[in-house]
Amino acid sequence: MVRTNLVTGAFGFSGSHVIARLLDAGERVIGTDLGSRLADARVRADMVSAGIPLDHPNLELIGASLLDPKSLETLFERTPDRVFHTASLYDYSASLELLRSINVDGTRNLLSALDASGVKLERFVHWSTCGVFGKPYTAKDGQKVNVPFTESSPSPKNAPEGASGPTGTHLVNDYSISKWEQEQLVWRAAREGSLPLTVIRPAPIYGPGSSYGHGGIILTIANGWLPAIPKDAKNYISTSVHVDDLARFAVFIADREDALGEDYNVVDNSVVSYWDFLQYIALLCGRSMGGIPFLKQQGLRPLMIAGATTWSWLHKRLGVPRVRVFEIQSATYVSSSYWLSNRKAQATGFAFDYPDVEDGLKDTVAWFRKHGWLTDRKRLMA
Repeated sequence: MVRTNLVTGAFGFSGSHVIARLLDAGERVIGTDLGSRLADARVRADMVSAGIPLDHPNLELIGASLLDPKSLETLFERTPDRVFHTASLYDYSASLELLRSINVDGTRNLLSALDASGVKLERFVHWSTCGVFGKPYTAKDGQKVNVPFTESSPSPKNAPEGASGPTGTHLVNDYSISKWEQEQLVWRAAREGSLPLTVIRPAPIYGPGSSYGHGGIILTIANGWLPAIPKDAKNYISTSVHVDDLARFAVFIADREDALGEDYNVVDNSVVSYWDFLQYIALLCGRSMGGIPFLKQQGLRPLMIAGATTWSWLHKRLGVPRVRVFEIQSATYVSSSYWLSNRKAQATGFAFDYPDVEDGLKDTVAWFRKHGWLTDRKRLMA
């Protein structure tokens, strides 16, 4: 039997790859995103370049907005069997008010439209983020460091009702706050109603088709905008997951009955320092990267925040182009060290195609080079 799957954020990085995997599996897909985004010729070309078959007979694209409840009603008229809710505002320059409006209120609107429709889902797979675990305190703060986050760590699932963040750590920016509140919302709906929920928490996502996040780091290094980093970056852990593995895991876990009511960290097997991670990208891009001996990550963080704040002011007041990796909220990640356990995900029997981030980066940089992204500085601008 062919099922109908509703994918929100259809032209987003994660959503588009979920659509591709569902179509590969012979499923029917209703993909929804803002109508303006679905019609954008450049975005559509990027989707095709990344291997998303927009002309597939099993794919229907429908314009809708999480902020327009009426438009969401149309989606459930198709009586989907499953929902993959990838849609969120992922923008480190957005205000907390805007992030809450889209990520929290928008998700509430989606759930309300589902309830009003009377559709009984097989599964609702929700995209959260590893950022909801917060930033670990350091040894300087008298706390343990470099202990992996597991699904039993403080999270929106197991925190007391109304908790504003995890205990023992702290949320580093407004995006993480909005995702914490968004995940709280879907768990509440699952507890109080009949929402057949599974939550996945991706590590930072990379792969073909994205110039933001890790993709933006690749482009920054490739264009020579990051010639050196503090040497003590060797003491901070970076985590990642390839977008293909994330999409395959979402489709895989949606079929498992034992995943109902469960949460999963989706992250590869690599435990790699920021130093090695960035140096490896530089090597692949043909760039050299020096080490700054006297500036530490902890000292770099306030400098980056101050610089990003100034740049943001120049962007708003004088129209200076916004550099998407040089933003206040992304600067707050400097001096963060994240180690995430993927043992629960692996215990399901799922096998990562890119368990080692170095293999994934090789393929990603090769794709960027093939499609001319490495030398396209406009992709770093908003």
